Amino acid sequence: MEHMPEFNSDRREFFRINDTVFIEISSLDEEQADRLGKVIRSPIHNDENQEKQHLSALQTTFNHLTDQINQTDRDIARALRMLDEKLNLLTQAVRRQNNSSNNSEALDVNLSGGGVAFLVAEEFSSKSAFEINIELRPSGDIIHCVANVVACNKLYDAPHETPYHLRLVFTHMSECDRNLLVKHTLSRQAEALRADHEI
Repeated sequence: MEHMPEFNSDRREFFRINDTVFIEISSLDEEQADRLGKVIRSPIHNDENQEKQHLSALQTTFNHLTDQINQTDRDIARALRMLDEKLNLLTQAVRRQNNSSNNSEALDVNLSGGGVAFLVAEEFSSKSAFEINIELRPSGDIIHCVANVVACNKLYDAPHETPYHLRLVFTHMSECDRNLLVKHTLSRQAEALRADHEI
């Protein structure tokens, strides 16, 4: 994956990572962005996130219990972790199958809990609004949000087909999706640190 320039590097509210994700993006006018923002924050939309929250809580509890079991029987704890990993792989495969869309494409991005930046073919004006669906890999989790353009600058060392560096800030996102995104970036950062130590 190419090194992506960071954005908002002078103001870091969230950890930033370079990652590859699937993104589906569509432009919104001001009224549409306001309406969708209200939907994302509504109780009905939050009800749809209850499954994500419940699965996250179960995973945390499972990890805690296997850590306790590991103190008395490492083989059983190892078997439980392997079973959990197998279930996670199956879940990810099903999500990828369900999430497949002709409108989304894998992109190298600079990502955080507060925004995303990536290279695009055309220039977008500042403060333009977009609806975005980001599929995180390998989990298959979908982050749904409204984002505004912070900047869209031409980079002269960028590929000819995608010369503009689009920087977006997430303006409307459910708390559950924000937590998933932050957890994903921290996990990716930990992986990168482990890889650096192995070199």
